[in-house]
Amino acid sequence: MRKTLIWTAIVLVVLFGGKYGYQKIKDNKIHTENKQAAAVQDTATDKTNNQKKAKAKEKEQTAKIGGVQYEIEIGADSTQDAVIDVMHKMTHQKVKAKEKWGAVPMIPDTIQQVYEIVSKSHFDKKEDLLAILEKWQKGQFDEVDQDHNYFWRYQDGTIGKANGILSKEEEQKFMANNFGEDFVKEVSSRE
Repeated sequence: MRKTLIWTAIVLVVLFGGKYGYQKIKDNKIHTENKQAAAVQDTATDKTNNQKKAKAKEKEQTAKIGGVQYEIEIGADSTQDAVIDVMHKMTHQKVKAKEKWGAVPMIPDTIQQVYEIVSKSHFDKKEDLLAILEKWQKGQFDEVDQDHNYFWRYQDGTIGKANGILSKEEEQKFMANNFGEDFVKEVSSRE
């Protein structure tokens, strides 16, 4: 009888141990599957969040910024500071910056108007300004972010340093948002 009890106890321990082991393996498998599903979900969420961030960043760079001037509002008697302010605002059409205040269209007409004022001036920064304007007249905007930061530093900027150049599409959106769709169409028809 004692042997029977021992064998019964052994069989019960093995059965319960086996059931417990099986349940533990099953739980681990479910846990692993849940972790994998969560990882897939996290990856999808990260991708969606990255797309949202990219759209928000584009919107930030192309948004209507206020302080828009269609006319340059400077003339032969303008100060160097006033001219630099206009040139700074012109660069906003083409640069990426955390914040921008004011915009003046950077088109051949405005570039030429500013060039004529600077060329007839006695400004301390005349040579620098003419060099920048001559690049712009030639359609060379590959350093426009550096041009922006030159004006930004001159004006003791603390916020809004340029950190890149807008793509053609981003520039088109910026112009549409700040100068209007009709303006974009008019500028496009001249090119």
